[in-house]
Amino acid sequence: MKKLLVALLLGLALGCGLLWLLLDATPAVEAPPAFGRRDIAWLQATLAKHDPRHAAPGTIQRLELATDEVNRLLNYATVFHTLYALEAELYPEGAIVSASLKLPKTPFGAYLNVSLELLSADGRVAVSHAQVGDVPLPGIVARAAGRLAWWLVRRDAALRALADSVRRVDFFEDRVAVDYEWQPTLVTLLQRRSAAVVVADADRERLLAYADAITRQVRHLPQGSSIPLTRVMQTVFGLAERRGGDAVAENRAAITALAAYVGGISLTKLIKGEGRTNRREPPVLPKLHGRRDFAQHYLIAAALAANGGSRLANALGLAKEEDDAQRGSGFSFTDLATDRAGARLGERLIGPGAAAVRRRLAGAASDGDLMPDFSDLPEFLPAAEFARRFGRVGGPRYRAMIETIDRRLDAHPLLGPTVIH
Repeated sequence: MKKLLVALLLGLALGCGLLWLLLDATPAVEAPPAFGRRDIAWLQATLAKHDPRHAAPGTIQRLELATDEVNRLLNYATVFHTLYALEAELYPEGAIVSASLKLPKTPFGAYLNVSLELLSADGRVAVSHAQVGDVPLPGIVARAAGRLAWWLVRRDAALRALADSVRRVDFFEDRVAVDYEWQPTLVTLLQRRSAAVVVADADRERLLAYADAITRQVRHLPQGSSIPLTRVMQTVFGLAERRGGDAVAENRAAITALAAYVGGISLTKLIKGEGRTNRREPPVLPKLHGRRDFAQHYLIAAALAANGGSRLANALGLAKEEDDAQRGSGFSFTDLATDRAGARLGERLIGPGAAAVRRRLAGAASDGDLMPDFSDLPEFLPAAEFARRFGRVGGPRYRAMIETIDRRLDAHPLLGPTVIH
């Protein structure tokens, strides 16, 4: 009995000593900022920058990411698992990935800090060294830790599909290059995981309620036909009036559902994870001042402003118009004015007069109630014609046009600077 007691005490002491070595009072990796809507926008922009969708499925593509981009993507990964923080340091032919896992508070510390050294040999990545807390692990244990990390990644459908697509990884001093096999389902899976991260349960219910209201309104209209935007606004914001509750939250969900609809995004597929794609061509499109593109610009800019600030919405609208000037339809002050009108609407929807704005949209009777008619402004300007008439973007003649647009917006009852009550 005495020997058994001594053995138990010795085992307890060794266990406590091991925990003291493995656990730390502080994380080795600093926690990243909360992953939010702007990070989702960055992720989507990164995907668009390396957009492989023009290639046939099965085509091998190469993606190169700088160290800061890698760490931002690792921040994206932390929201899917109970990780406190992740960080990578790149060097030629290898990388050190450090992770901090927050545990329930113990006398030995509240953080499990893990460091894995990865080496790339002929494009294949393997764990060469691992350390947990202050304890370096033997090679066989390090490799087992690598397999465990791989198993954890593969538990998530989106990350599993992403991992399975990778064919080769090469590390350099300040970047990593990844060869991967393009599969169309990747973007769909990542978008759905993004939605799961940034959309709270209450917001999911709101978004689906407004998406359903839009679907029911257009269900019996002929495919390819149009509907006045005022009628859709009456339906959606009339529902918002009846739902009551937090006016800002309801308004944001309502305008986001409208923008998703005209943008060809199925919120049902996105949020519920149904089907092979999140896309759905809108069967019926709303019109504003007689034009479908005005309604699309107006709603998307409003949703961007309600979710991320009007400067973002204006910048995205301007970027599109500058691109159109170089190729396509050309620069349109009409579209740019509609973007600015939508951005103002987005601000009003989440501002101090949110409930009054909701009430006004529910009762909108004419296009003029939504925004001024900008159809008299110059549009479809090729780059050379734009330069001849207005100089450069940001120049005096260009700014004069923007000031004209803003004066007309200032005079509008809904979009002007006066807070609506």
